[in-house]
Parts: sequence; C-alpha cells; structure tokens
Amino acid sequence: MKKATLSLGFCIALTGQAISQSGLNSIYSAFGIGDVQMRDYSGYGGMGALGVAMPSEKTLNDINPASYGFFPSNRLTMELSLGGKTINYISSSQYTSGGDFTIQKAAMGVSLFKNWGTSFGIKRYSNIDYLTLGDRYLLGTESKLSSKIEGHGGLYNFFFSNGFKIGRHLNLGLTIGYISGSVNRTEEILSSATDAVTLEKNTLYQNFIMNTGIQYQFKTGKVKWIAGATFQPRRTLNTTVDNLVSDASGNTLVAQKARSGHFEYPAQWGAGLTMIRKEWKFGVDHIGQNWSAVNYSGIGFQTTNASNWAAGFSYHKPRQTIFGVVDGITYSAGITWDQSYLVIDGVQINSLAGTAGISVPSRNGLYQYHFSVKAGQKGKSTYPLVKEKFVEFNINLSLSSILYTGGRKYD
Repeated sequence: MKKATLSLGFCIALTGQAISQSGLNSIYSAFGIGDVQMRDYSGYGGMGALGVAMPSEKTLNDINPASYGFFPSNRLTMELSLGGKTINYISSSQYTSGGDFTIQKAAMGVSLFKNWGTSFGIKRYSNIDYLTLGDRYLLGTESKLSSKIEGHGGLYNFFFSNGFKIGRHLNLGLTIGYISGSVNRTEEILSSATDAVTLEKNTLYQNFIMNTGIQYQFKTGKVKWIAGATFQPRRTLNTTVDNLVSDASGNTLVAQKARSGHFEYPAQWGAGLTMIRKEWKFGVDHIGQNWSAVNYSGIGFQTTNASNWAAGFSYHKPRQTIFGVVDGITYSAGITWDQSYLVIDGVQINSLAGTAGISVPSRNGLYQYHFSVKAGQKGKSTYPLVKEKFVEFNINLSLSSILYTGGRKYD
C-alpha cells in the first residue's frame, strides 16, 4: 500500500513524550490499526494462550476453527472473557503508569450434531490508546508550537466459526469474520495561551475476513498428539476517513469527510503441536504475519514480518463425585515471545512474558472458571522508544448445558 504521510496542507516535525493519563498509554498502538491481538481470549491463557493445536472441549478456542470438531455433542456453551492490564512506562526521562479493564470476548458455542461444532460471537481485535506531549517546528523556521496528540479506538471481530471431525483423526474448520471499528486521532496545537488549532482524523475500517484451520490427532503408545495449522488470507480493509480542522472556539476551518481508501492487512498463518499424556498436556505453537508483502511504512517507522511463539503445559487430576468422574482443578503455566511488525528507529519492537493459570470446574463439570495472569515487558527504554512492563489478568467464564435431544418413550 502507499506509505503513510502527513496531510492537511503542511508538514511539521515533532518530538514528543508519553504522559500519564487514565487508562493505557501505549505509543506502539499509534501505528496502523493499533495493537493487534493475534491470539484468542480463551481458557488457555495460562498456557501462553496456545490454540493452533488445542481442542475446544472446556473452552471455545477460536484461534483454530478446526478445534470445534472436538466440541462435545448436544452441548450449548456461553463464554465471557474479562481482562485487565496495568503497565509501567519507562523511557529515558520518564516513569509513568496506566491501567484498563474491559470485556474481551463474548461467544456462544453449540453442537447439534455429532462431530460438528459451531461458535459465534464478538471479540476485541485491536486497541488504540495513547497520549503524547511535544513540540512542533514549522519546517524552515525556528517557530516552536506546543502539541498534544491523543489516540483512541480499536477494531472488533464479529465471527462465525464451524469445525468438523472427519473420521477418527482429521478436523477441518472455517471462520467467517467481519472486522469493523474506528481509529481516532486528535491533535491540539497551541501557538499561545489562547490561540490553538485542533486537527481530528477519524478512520473507519471494515471488511470480511476468513480463517481456515486443520487439526490431526494420532497416538504413539500411551501418548496422544494433536497437530494443527491455520491460514488467514491477506485482506484489503476498506477505510472511510474524516479530517476536521477547528479553532480554539470550536469553529470548523477545514472539513474533508467520507474520503474512501484502503488498508492492506497481511496474510496470517499458524502451526502447532500438542502432546497429551494422562493428566498432563504440553503444547507449542507459532503464529506469523507477512507484513513485508503489504509494504506498509511511514515517517519514523517501517514494518517487517511479525512472529509470535507460545509454549505451555497444564496438569489436572480427575475426581470422583455423585455425577461420576469429572475433571478436578487444572494448573497451567507458559511463556510467550512476540516479535512485532513495527521497526522504530531501526529497532524491532519485541516482548517477552510468562503466564500462569488455574481452571476450576463446577461439581457437574459443565461450568469452567478459568483465571490466568501474564507478566512481561515490551520495547526498550532508550530514546525514542519506551519500555512497557505489564501485568495482565484474564477471567474466562465458560458455562455449558446439555441440550434436550428427545422425549420420553412409552411402550
């Protein structure tokens, strides 16, 4: 796609710094469509948010739609994922903090037929939240103007997924999603205490996307294996851009509304392997995005291929109840390594984090309460970058019921 450029009739240089505000304040969300979540908000958060080769048995795993082939027959599941995040921002000159709490995902899964699972819902796809202060200089002059830039918004994915089990070993899946949301950027430039101009740019992104998946299960001795792969083709997101310039009194000086455009979102793929032996489960997977193919870049940044690795394990002990043998508490831990698509000042933005979780079933085994925490860091503190030290927590509620499948038979 075309390189990002400054517009609205003039070019100016900016040096700035992030400042404290309520909510999050990540300068890395100021690029493209924001901070994209390549993984799902499922009950596997404690295992590093694995999903490419994980089944949808006790949680709805939408990373790989083929996982719904494992969904229990005649089952209806409602799932809600809540999440919070606290971050300390460390730069060469500042130390600030921020936090947020939000609904991450709401979904419903159903299996009306054997070996066929369906899920639909909405989940957060990307997030934009930042605020910076700085000075602007008109090119060719010594005039210095104070600038405050604020960004917010994000994209959401409305999805409809199906997974089918074919024979004893093979699962196939397909997700049709609709990406929609806005990225909003507001800049206030002060030339004096009473004279200011405000520039607003609001961009709406939307289009359909598709994700395909495959999972294959097999055994070697007493060990069960699940191998998985996913592919999401490259898509062109349609954009509608509104540009407004107003003065300190709120009077509109320039208005450019409903300008159509596009944003090239790259192809995404994944591969993973899970090993299951008695009460133990181990897994590793990788998700990549081919940003080099879309040629997205701009002033002060370039892009490169993104790569996200995750590895984790879990342990559970079955227990005997009046309802029979059901799963007991599951303990999990994992690690994630993310190489972002962003290259700022020649440095690729990476993050490393550890995860831990616990899953508690109800007495009848139909309800699952998943709790996980993720702690790590992203970026560097050397100028012009910012190091983010973060702690995330997730509460995933998976509530199931058995569907009524027939009436009483009489002789």
